[in-house]
Amino acid sequence: MSNPSVIRWAVIPLVSLGILVLAATLSWWLLRPVEPPPREATPPPAEAERPPDPSIPPLEAPAVVPPPPFPSHPTQLPATVTPTPTPPPTATGTMRVAEVDPVIEATTGRISPDDVRGAIRAVTPLVQQCFEDAAQRNRGPQTVRLRFTVEGKDAEGQMTGGELMESTIPDPMVQACVLDSLLDARFPAPAGGGKATVVYPFEFRIPGEAGR
Repeated sequence: MSNPSVIRWAVIPLVSLGILVLAATLSWWLLRPVEPPPREATPPPAEAERPPDPSIPPLEAPAVVPPPPFPSHPTQLPATVTPTPTPPPTATGTMRVAEVDPVIEATTGRISPDDVRGAIRAVTPLVQQCFEDAAQRNRGPQTVRLRFTVEGKDAEGQMTGGELMESTIPDPMVQACVLDSLLDARFPAPAGGGKATVVYPFEFRIPGEAGR
């Protein structure tokens, strides 16, 4: 049988050690840091409604204008006004040397106006070229009036002299060109011999228009 004092000395240290362990565990448990629980997100407090200011008039909603009713028949559009085209300027190609009646001023022999007109008709293309060469510098209808003499030579008539009486073209070259064209004309010799003085206006214009 064991000695009671030995047992007591063996048990007491174990009990004391258990008490210390228990006290240390309890102290750690009581002194451990405690994490606070997560906080729920709190919505911001609603701003208190402010009373309306009586000095500020309340806003009114814009008036809604209903669309116009759709017509039952198509609206008649106004007639389109077509501008009157401006007539183009007179082209040189439409202007011609007009055939006019010659004037027999004085004669010592007889000569027919029809014979003079026929002789001048043969050289009209040359006279036409004279006017066309000056048309760019002198636009519009023009007139060159000449006086010349027809004298019979060798059974034929020939222009022996010419002078300018009137001209709307201030260009001596054109006037000389018309006179030179008459040198190629073949006039009949005045009947009974002698000479005939003829006045002839060369008119450069649109056919059908009155001369100048």
